[in-house]
Amino acid sequence: MLMPVCKIAGALCVMAAALLFGESKARALSRRVEELEQFQRSLKLLVVEISFGRALLPYAFETVARRLGPPLDRLYELAAARLLAGDERSAREIWEAALEEFYPRSALTAGDREIFSGLGISLGISAQEGQLKQIGLTLQHLEIALEEARTGRQRNEKMWRYLGFAGGAALVILLL
Repeated sequence: MLMPVCKIAGALCVMAAALLFGESKARALSRRVEELEQFQRSLKLLVVEISFGRALLPYAFETVARRLGPPLDRLYELAAARLLAGDERSAREIWEAALEEFYPRSALTAGDREIFSGLGISLGISAQEGQLKQIGLTLQHLEIALEEARTGRQRNEKMWRYLGFAGGAALVILLL
């Protein structure tokens, strides 16, 4: 009598794990879109701070961080803190270091990270106009990535959920 109960419990665990796997993949697609949208918003805020507020880069980063929510606020906080602390690295290197710390906890792809990294090219080394042009270019790349992410989410979100369910069911059948 104990054997069938153990098999059923094991089958339920396998099914639950497969469902959770599919759900986590589906949620990662949505999280990526949300993070890209938040990055787009952060760049628009940065443009306002640099062009109209005439804020120095560390203060512009601080202001952007205060106006964002998690997780992207942390990226700007890290960069601002390191710039204000008198870190001897360039603004680009500091931006890259902040990205290195932020990226593993995000839902972003390697291509998205390249877009984020591209922002650092002119930070702190070019005049205001150069920085604004680089932000504009980054926004254009980001728009393309965002459209791709939205399409991918629409196309694949349900698939991952169904795949989790179907994969779990197939494993249960194999195990029983």
